[in-house]
Amino acid sequence: MVGVDNDEVLCELCNPPLSSVVPNPQRIGYEAAALLAQLMAGSAPDPEEMLIEPVGVTTRQSSDVLAIDNPQIAAAIRHIREHACRGLSVPELLKYVPLSRTVLERQFRKYLGRSPQAEIRAVQLKRARELLAKTDMGLAHIARLVGFEHPEYLSVVFKKPGAQKGQGKWPESEIDRATKIMDEYFKRKKQAAEASDGNQQS
Repeated sequence: MVGVDNDEVLCELCNPPLSSVVPNPQRIGYEAAALLAQLMAGSAPDPEEMLIEPVGVTTRQSSDVLAIDNPQIAAAIRHIREHACRGLSVPELLKYVPLSRTVLERQFRKYLGRSPQAEIRAVQLKRARELLAKTDMGLAHIARLVGFEHPEYLSVVFKKPGAQKGQGKWPESEIDRATKIMDEYFKRKKQAAEASDGNQQS
């Protein structure tokens, strides 16, 4: 599925994140101004429809095609990428894919180099990183959106060594912003708790 206009906030808030055609506003504006000048000069516009090519396509998860020759594993991975942020578990995944857990684990490691649980976690963390880096949502709200009940656990998993494996290389700027937001959240929470304790003692 692919959208158009590439509104980053709207595209990132979709589940899964929506790939989008990127228009060429500069060229559109230039051609519109040229047409207006032509009309103001009294000239008749060209009757042919003008088509302006887009800049390109920003690829996100909605158009992520899996080149895997095992249809059951491909279906399992698609299911994870569509439902991981709703709190999907491996037992729930096994209800969708008619495989034993042993076979599922072995096939995931064959095709992806990691377990089904690791793939679920990779999708959740990638989504969390994107929302932290590109929106102004609070950490607690983002944690719920990506399938974590508590922001504390999201923070622990996010900062765990090796958390960036899977779903491509993470931009350093996004990692830094996400980490900073988490640190500030827990700093404010600690200060609020200390202030509350102080008020109770006084």
